[in-house]
Amino acid sequence: MLPFQTNRETRLKRTAINTKLLKIFLIQVLLISAVTVLGVFAAALITEEVLVKQALEREADYFWERYRNQPEIHAPDTLNLQGYLAHQNQLQGLPRELHNLPLGKSRIDFHGKDPIVHVSQNGEHRLYLIFNEQQVSQLSFFFGIAPLALVLLVLYALAYYTYRQANRALSPIRKLANSMRHYDVNQADTPLDVDALSWDADEETHVLVDAMNTFIHRVQELINRERTFSRYASHELRTPLAVIKGSIDNLERQSLPEGTQRHLARMKSTVQDMEQMMNALLELSRDATNLTTADTLQLNDLIELLAEQHRQHHPDSPVALTVEHRALLQVRGSTKLISILINNLLNNAQTYTASGRIVVTVDKEGFSVADTGIGIPATEQDKVFSPFYRVNQQSEKGFGLGLAIVEKICRELGWHIQLHSEEDAGTTFTVTVAAPV
Repeated sequence: MLPFQTNRETRLKRTAINTKLLKIFLIQVLLISAVTVLGVFAAALITEEVLVKQALEREADYFWERYRNQPEIHAPDTLNLQGYLAHQNQLQGLPRELHNLPLGKSRIDFHGKDPIVHVSQNGEHRLYLIFNEQQVSQLSFFFGIAPLALVLLVLYALAYYTYRQANRALSPIRKLANSMRHYDVNQADTPLDVDALSWDADEETHVLVDAMNTFIHRVQELINRERTFSRYASHELRTPLAVIKGSIDNLERQSLPEGTQRHLARMKSTVQDMEQMMNALLELSRDATNLTTADTLQLNDLIELLAEQHRQHHPDSPVALTVEHRALLQVRGSTKLISILINNLLNNAQTYTASGRIVVTVDKEGFSVADTGIGIPATEQDKVFSPFYRVNQQSEKGFGLGLAIVEKICRELGWHIQLHSEEDAGTTFTVTVAAPV
């Protein structure tokens, strides 16, 4: 199924500027925090695996060098480093936690702590160096973590300051967008309100406001010109057409030659086409403020009435028109607009269906008009709602405005219309109403 909604342009997913700025700020904070945490873990790993290990190895080498010259010296015993010397691998007098430790660096549970132990061997003698890193960790905190936390706070503050400044710089743009969103060009005759903009808004913002006001002024002039034309056209064109129709009706009551009657029939058909085209053009030119008087109506009854009128207008048609009611549906909207919408769909189905049937189906979500006509090629389906477009330009009657009016009315009512068609198999227009009563 190829959908045709009230706006046929694809709507992209959009995000507000302040939301994007907030996301950027949060991403910055997360990245700074992640890099910092990874840096701390990397620094701790390097400190333990490289620096502490190298320091203990050098301490052991220094002790063995002194031990060769002074065998009577004792193992190191300082605030952070405690040593045990085992002669000829005799483990008596050593703490039980040091037994069976391999050579090299290890971490053990020692008196409720988990210090790093380095075991080295010189001949039959072993040296156990227990490094208490608690003091070093405290120093690391005061001289490493604390400054790092301060740096983080500064970075967070700078990121937040950048976010606030960017948000402040873009605030006039958001206010301008909000003013444009609620600005009604059809009813307002005043320039765009710039009082909401801050006094320190950028020069580019004021240039944009001036350009918008110029554009709005030109649009208002065009709208007023179109309204004036519509009023004059409605009066000046309807009057002569009514006179011509009345004159044709009077001539039809007289006995005229057959040739004159044929000319008269052609004149009557031409006047009817002109009247239909004029009504269609006037409907397209009107704005929503003149069309959307809200009524509450039973759509089932209105469709039945319009279907019966359609049958009366096409008494000799080989196309059967039926209405199926699957649910009772009440809607709010202009009765005139909805009648024009349904009639145009029925006339479109009648035009492109030489024989067969037209089925109007009403359900709880809306209604559909399906025919068994010639269908619409897949390559042409995106053009059917364009003004003056017809599937078969050469052989079909009409001006190609019916479906353009249908789409305009759906847009005014907030309804949605979808098209499903197969060539040589028929076409179905499905209208989904907005907020059924």
